[in-house]
Amino acid sequence: MTYGGDYLYSVLSASTELLAYIGTSLYNGTMVPTTDDSTETVNFYRVGAFDGGQEWFRQDWSADCRAKDEKTSRAIAWEVFRALNRKSGTIGGFDYFGVGSVGQTIPPINAEDVYNTPVTIILRRR
Repeated sequence: MTYGGDYLYSVLSASTELLAYIGTSLYNGTMVPTTDDSTETVNFYRVGAFDGGQEWFRQDWSADCRAKDEKTSRAIAWEVFRALNRKSGTIGGFDYFGVGSVGQTIPPINAEDVYNTPVTIILRRR
């Protein structure tokens, strides 16, 4: 069962505006790999349960948009939002439609941490 991660990765990895901020630091997973020491990263993961009783497929995702300063974290989040909000595309034989929202920036907890602006993405498909 594909939950839409392949679609999100495809769209985000094609966004030249987003990649200008993060380079190749884009991950489908709950954590950024420890081998990536970049300060600007995006990782996305499912946050909602799959409900097979729905007439339409719907899956909720979160994208953590991290950067050393708040302004850059929010800029990355807006690029993720622009790439996915009210956009559609087909991958793996499925037609997806996304709706996004940008959350409040979370400040770092210590000097080694970075700012994180989460973006919630609701994916739907037939």
